[in-house]
Amino acid sequence: MVLPAPGSPRHPIYARPKANLSITTLSFLRKESRFLSRTPSFHLKTLESDVSFQPSFHPFSWAGPWVKLNPIKIGRSYFPKNWLLWTADFRSMLIPQPPKVRPYSAGGGPMSLLIRIDPRSSRPVFGQIMDRIRELVDSGALEPGARLPSTRSLADRLEVNRSTVYRAYQELWSLGYLESRPGSYSTIRKRTRVLSRDDRPREGLIDWSVRTRPGLSPLQRAYELEAAFMARAAGPEIINFIPLSPDSRLFPLDDFRRSMNQALTRKGPQLLQYGSPLGYEPLREFIARRMRLHSVSVSAPEIMITTGAQNALHLLIGLLARPGAGVALESPTYSRALDIFRLGDLDLLEVPLTGEGMDLEVLERILRRESPAFVYTIPTFHNPTGVTTGQVHREKLLGLCQKYRTPLVEDGFEEEMKYFGRTVLPIKSMDLDRVVIYLGTFSKVLFPGLRIGWIAADQALIQSLIPLQRTTILSGNILDQAALAGFCRSGGYELHIRRIHRVYRRRMQAALGALESFLNRKRIRWTRPQGGYTIYLRLRGLKLTEEELVDHLFGHGVAVLPGSFHFPGPPPDLSFRLSIAHLDRAAIRKGVDRLSKGLEELFRKQEGKS
Repeated sequence: MVLPAPGSPRHPIYARPKANLSITTLSFLRKESRFLSRTPSFHLKTLESDVSFQPSFHPFSWAGPWVKLNPIKIGRSYFPKNWLLWTADFRSMLIPQPPKVRPYSAGGGPMSLLIRIDPRSSRPVFGQIMDRIRELVDSGALEPGARLPSTRSLADRLEVNRSTVYRAYQELWSLGYLESRPGSYSTIRKRTRVLSRDDRPREGLIDWSVRTRPGLSPLQRAYELEAAFMARAAGPEIINFIPLSPDSRLFPLDDFRRSMNQALTRKGPQLLQYGSPLGYEPLREFIARRMRLHSVSVSAPEIMITTGAQNALHLLIGLLARPGAGVALESPTYSRALDIFRLGDLDLLEVPLTGEGMDLEVLERILRRESPAFVYTIPTFHNPTGVTTGQVHREKLLGLCQKYRTPLVEDGFEEEMKYFGRTVLPIKSMDLDRVVIYLGTFSKVLFPGLRIGWIAADQALIQSLIPLQRTTILSGNILDQAALAGFCRSGGYELHIRRIHRVYRRRMQAALGALESFLNRKRIRWTRPQGGYTIYLRLRGLKLTEEELVDHLFGHGVAVLPGSFHFPGPPPDLSFRLSIAHLDRAAIRKGVDRLSKGLEELFRKQEGKS
């Protein structure tokens, strides 16, 4: 039987032209159907719909000229399965409306879903089902409590495997879209809306400034100030004397890449597992041999690999110092060490730094009265000053720590970077009574990004550090440690040290020569380091704030690190640090020339006012 022509009064769809039409099921038949023997094969599978329609046109893309209604419910009437409609006629009569998809009003049964499967899509079928249901829920078309068809029912209608629908439902359940009980239908769950990219954050319920530890406030201010300096110093016209890390142009990348490949090839599965909290043993053995070249007698069991020197300091604070305990340190000193001590809520006991090193008279008064948890010193190429203390001073410092039974933490972060003068051995080389804890790092001579340092100390102390290290980081990056061990054993480390010595000796000579040529020694004092990267300058009689000084030098195209970063309290004078780590000789000389002109301008202005 053929339906009456569209527009005919007898046409069932036009019997009630203003009524919404609820279509329960629309099925495309494949070419083997006897009704479609003259049509090409279909590429679409199934459309399940409970959407209200109005007469206009059909939005879907038909694969052939015939469509079978199987069965179709229009209003209250059902039509036989074998009625045929021309596609063009049907398309010209129906258009979907946007109202919500909803359960049947009668009986509360499961609802049908409008889901279209695209067999050409790279998205898996279960993902397409999941995406469509999510869209309906997120748009509000599916309301909480709506029951979905059973997995078997939906699979039959979509002509897919039941496990495909089951997987889609399981994914939706894990994302919080569905509630499901054994033996019951899956229902839409009321879910907290996930923020989209267009959502603007509102004021939070928690005032984090109140919740966080008080000791973090100065760390936050220091970080923000330094970040602002570094951002400003990154300008293309600025000569930057701030960074204290090796020049990446000098990295032995090819040699280290070979070491990394060999480590992965030979021991990849083991190296990618957790390792010992002590670190990779072959690397510890190399460090022990290397330290013996500096007359420090240690063995692998007396060494722990750390994630840089800062991790080493953090471990020592956790082991030796309670909150509120004192730590005696040079003033000025390494700015990152100050941050770590502040984080540990330690009392910073300042010891002035003289031309010979730490003022030992002040230190002894502190040791006698305060009983600090330990003494922290940088005796070789001190940061920021570059000063190296002499043998006699080192002996006296060690003697004081032995006398008062106070641990001495010796930071040898640039031990390998000596260019001029006589060699002075580490304090650890004289440590017969095992009071010295030596900190070393590869960050200032090789790759800072590896974050590999070490602690060399009495074996009993190293054993006490194991549970702390295991608790905080389990173990370091064993793969990186193994690659570094292979690089060192192959002789690559020694060759790299020789190369950078030649480069940085020339850079330091260029820097000191430029300072002599351009600066006025009557107004400005600076240190003359025997190695390392840093030179420290102090200004005499210049009356302005540190911020004004730094801004003025930025205006002359040069960036320096203010001295206040290195003092536990207010600095005693106007000072700043220069680092030659990232600059070649031409840039160093040009930068010092700019520095000289900027400082001379400040002195002239001050003299003109006076």
